[in-house]
Amino acid sequence: MLAASLTSRPAVAGPAIPATADEHYERGAQERDAGRFAAAAAEFDIAYSEIPPSEEKRATVLLELVDARRRAFTAGGRVRGHEHPAAHLCAAVARLTEFIDAAEKRRAPKAKRSPDTRTAMELRTEVRDQLDEVRKTEGDLDCATVEYPQEDVPEPAPVPPVKVDAPEQPRKPIHKPFVIAGAATAGVGVIFVGLMVRGLVRGKRAEKDGEALVAMSPTLAEEDPLLQEIDRRGRGGNRLAIAGGVIGSAALGAGIALLVLGLRGGPSSRVALSPTFGRRDLGLLLRWQF
Repeated sequence: MLAASLTSRPAVAGPAIPATADEHYERGAQERDAGRFAAAAAEFDIAYSEIPPSEEKRATVLLELVDARRRAFTAGGRVRGHEHPAAHLCAAVARLTEFIDAAEKRRAPKAKRSPDTRTAMELRTEVRDQLDEVRKTEGDLDCATVEYPQEDVPEPAPVPPVKVDAPEQPRKPIHKPFVIAGAATAGVGVIFVGLMVRGLVRGKRAEKDGEALVAMSPTLAEEDPLLQEIDRRGRGGNRLAIAGGVIGSAALGAGIALLVLGLRGGPSSRVALSPTFGRRDLGLLLRWQF
């Protein structure tokens, strides 16, 4: 399932997210974890295009998409139709601009911009700064002539030869309870990782607000209520990021371990592995029968 939105809001009824969007999002996450950032960006891009514009989860996929594009640029990945890796930055700016323009059209007159729109505008500024740095050394880069890729997947690895005389070992059936438990636990991990991203964004925003306030009023005392409120928001964001990172990492690790065991047919009859949840703990319980 898709991760939580960048900002937590009450659920609003709207068009359903196609199942294919979830599938492309999951494949994008797998490609990203494997270090294939260009392929991850292509999958995230498809998932983003299939989510209705009014759906808040679109902002989360956009964040993943932009991050994958920037990592592909840093890694020097090539884009189909254009050999310059900075084309990934051009594609990121194009998607961010599309998201911002759509949000501005939906915004009511005199209404404040949503947190997701402000985050997208900040990201677009950062990516444009990266493009400006590239143009200082390579002035021939023109985003208007870049052919943005619709697909960018790695070539399949060569299949090793199979020995005819090697007898096939019977595969153990999938252990469904472990697969279900692993998927649920990994889902919890994805949600808390989303909370970590939200906390990081909130903490960064509070830091910028505090710096701006101090710059405007250099003689401002630390006990000033407005400065204290900004500090409180920053501390809250940091705590949310830490909690989301710790719990999310633990849940993802536990979920992956359970999924692997389930797909391999489960543990041996002498070994039992099960997840443990509590108000203050999360982990795996291992039992060994002698």
